[in-house]
Amino acid sequence: MNEQKQDLMLETEENKSQNDTKIELRKRLLKRIGILIGILLLIFLVIFIIQLVRGRTLTYEEIENEMKKAAKQYYQVQKELLPTKEGEKVTVSASVLSDAEYMKPLSEYTKKDVACTGEVQVARIGKQYRYTPYLDCGQAYTTKELYKAVLEQGIVTTEYGLYQIGNEYVYRGEKVSNYVSFEGAMFRIVKITPSNETVLILDDQDYMPAVQWDNRYNQVERAKTGINNYHVSRIKEALDVYYEESTKDTITFTKSAKEKLVPFSLCVGARDKNYAANDNTQECSLIEENQNIGLLTVSDYLNASTDPNCHAPTDRSCQNYNYLRINDEWWLATPSTLDTTTVYYVTSSGAVSDDGANGLKHLRPILHLSDSVMIKSGKGTETNPFVLK
Repeated sequence: MNEQKQDLMLETEENKSQNDTKIELRKRLLKRIGILIGILLLIFLVIFIIQLVRGRTLTYEEIENEMKKAAKQYYQVQKELLPTKEGEKVTVSASVLSDAEYMKPLSEYTKKDVACTGEVQVARIGKQYRYTPYLDCGQAYTTKELYKAVLEQGIVTTEYGLYQIGNEYVYRGEKVSNYVSFEGAMFRIVKITPSNETVLILDDQDYMPAVQWDNRYNQVERAKTGINNYHVSRIKEALDVYYEESTKDTITFTKSAKEKLVPFSLCVGARDKNYAANDNTQECSLIEENQNIGLLTVSDYLNASTDPNCHAPTDRSCQNYNYLRINDEWWLATPSTLDTTTVYYVTSSGAVSDDGANGLKHLRPILHLSDSVMIKSGKGTETNPFVLK
C-alpha cells in the first residue's frame, strides 16, 4: 500500500515537472514572438519616418500635375518670361522649379530605382496660356502626345489604316483604330496635319442636331433656298453656338477642353461635282480663318474610302470601306459650283450627294487638337479608345 502511494506521488511530481517545462517553453516562445513583433513594428516605424521625410511616391500623372502647378506659380512671379505672341512657346525644367522651391526634386516623388527628368511647356493661345508637362522616366514612363501615339500605329499602303498622303497622315478604310473619347463623347481621328494637329470628327450621333446649312432668301434663285456662302451661313452660326453654349443636343466644351483645341483654317471653297482629285485644291480655294469648330470637306470624306473606284463626288463607290459612314445624313463644308444654293452632304448610305442649303441635315463638327495634347490611356480601338489628359 505504501509502495502504491509512493508511485502515485512520483507520477504526480513527474507530471507537475512536465507541465512546468511546457509552461516555461510557452513563455519563452511568447517572449520571442513579442520580440519579433517589436522588431517588425520598429522596422515599419523607421520606414514610415523615412517616407515622411522623403515624401510619398506619386503616380506619374500626379507628378505631371505637380510640375504644372509649380510652373504656374513660377510664371506668376516671372511674368516677363511668358510668351507674348500667338503660338509662341517657352519651357521651364523641373530642376529649375525645384531649385526655386515651387516643387520638390523629382527624385523625391518616384521610387529609388526610377530616374526622371521633366519640363513644362507654356504656349500662348489667344489671351490664355496652355501649360503642358513632359515627364521622361525612361522605360518606366514617358509622357506621350496623341499624335505620336497615332503615328506609332504605323503607316500602311494597302487595305485599311493610316496612310501618308502628301504631308498629312490620313486614316482610310473601314476598320481603323482611330477612336478618341473627348468631353464625354466619341470622336474619330480624320488625320494628322503637317503641324501635328489631330483633326477629330464627332462620331456620337446623340450630339448631332439637325440644322439647315442656310435658309436666307437667295436673290439669284428668287426663293428662300439659302445661300451657299459659308462665311454668312446659318450653319456657321450654329457651329459657333455649338462651341460656346451647351444644350441637350450638343457637347459641353469645358475650359479644360478648349485649352486642348487650336484655331484652324477651314476650307470652304466650292467644288465641281466632276472634279476627280481629292486633294482639297478646290475646297481650299476659299478659307475661313481662325475657326474653333468646323465641318469636313468633300475631299477629306472621299479620302477616307479605300475603294479604288472612289474619285469624285458622283462616285457611289465612295461609301464603301469608309469608316466615316453613319446611318444619318450630315452636312459637309463644301458648296457646289452648280449654283448659289447647292451644298454637298453625306447620305445615310454613305454616298456624297448635294442638296439646297435650306435642306435639313445633321451637324457633325470637326475640331483640331493641339500637338501637345497627351494621352492618358487607350489604344484607339472602339472598346479601348484614346483618353486624353
